[in-house]
This record gives sequence, structure tokens and C-alpha cells, in this order.
Amino acid sequence: MPEPYASAAPTERTFGRRQIQAGHALMMVLGRTIDHPIGEVWAALTDPDALEQYVGRPEGDLRRGGNYELPDGTRGAILRCDPPRLLTVSFTRPGGRTAELEIHLAAEDSQTRIELKYASVRSGFFLIDSESGEWAAGPGWEFFLDHVTGYLGGEVFEETMGVIGWTSLEGEQLRLYRERNAEWARTKEEWDQEHEAVPGLS
Repeated sequence: MPEPYASAAPTERTFGRRQIQAGHALMMVLGRTIDHPIGEVWAALTDPDALEQYVGRPEGDLRRGGNYELPDGTRGAILRCDPPRLLTVSFTRPGGRTAELEIHLAAEDSQTRIELKYASVRSGFFLIDSESGEWAAGPGWEFFLDHVTGYLGGEVFEETMGVIGWTSLEGEQLRLYRERNAEWARTKEEWDQEHEAVPGLS
């Protein structure tokens, strides 16, 4: 993972709740401004040739209502697609429960405001699991946004997000991952204090 994007643009973090096909879900929300126009950001998020460079090439019927699969076995359906502002997909990792990912884009002069919403019924999905090599969703999606920014800035990735596990991170990247994980824990604690906890979503 390239070091120049280890300190990417600040990320706004919050939580919410959302009804998805798998049930009543906890939703994490990431907000960030990317220094590229909306058309370029949309292409980076949806063009298979672009995704191949930093995530892994999606295969399948890549249109609204179609299904996709990534090289790491992640699969899902394209639920909504409104270029260049909205993309919603279901998201199931191998052996995992189905979640939903929704990305909103808004043009801000020559920049793009991106809001990423990830909702899952799995408890504690946003935090690190010390017994697993899987990405925790909180810092994981922040690193995803780093990769989007890096790709748009011309970075060439030796490894895509699909083959990197958090346990393989070292040095500054590992420090950043742990720092972001701790920020998500604090954000969740603050959110819980402001909202009545729902059983199974704490």
C-alpha cells in the first residue's frame, strides 16, 4: 500500500440504522472530500478496468439488477445505479452475512464529496477482530477510500485491496489501521450514548 496516501484527507465518522434485506442493520457512515471531479471519481468506483487496479476486477452482469463477484470471492447484486451520484450494492464475503454498501457522490467545484454507507446485521463488524485476518469495516473502508484517491492520483498498486489482510500491514500502515480502529470504537461509544441501544446491534 503506497505511503503517500497513509495520511489521506480527514474522514468524518458516524453511525446510523438501516433496514436491509438481511434485517435491521447497524450502519456506519464515512464522509470525505476527494480532490478530483465527480466524473473521475465515479469512473474509479464503477469502471472494471479501474477497479482492477486497486480492488480486483469485478466479473458478472455489471448493471442495475445484475450480480458481480470479485477475485477474493466477495459477491453481491447491483441494487441501484444513478450515474454519477449513487451506487448501492449488496456485499457478501465468503462465508459471511450479506451487507449493503451505498456510495453517494456530490460535486463541489473541482472536488467531490463522497459519503460511503455500509450496513450489516453482524455485531461488531466495524471493529478489529484479533482472531481474524479480515479487515474490520471501519478502518477497512477508510483504506478503500485511500486506494481510490491513490488510483486517481496515478499510484500503481503492487497489491490490490482484495489480497491485502490487515495482519500483513507493517510500520506506518499498521499504526494508522490501529488508530482508525480506535477512532471507530470512540465514535460508536459516543453514538451509543446519544441513542438507545438496539439489542444485537451494540
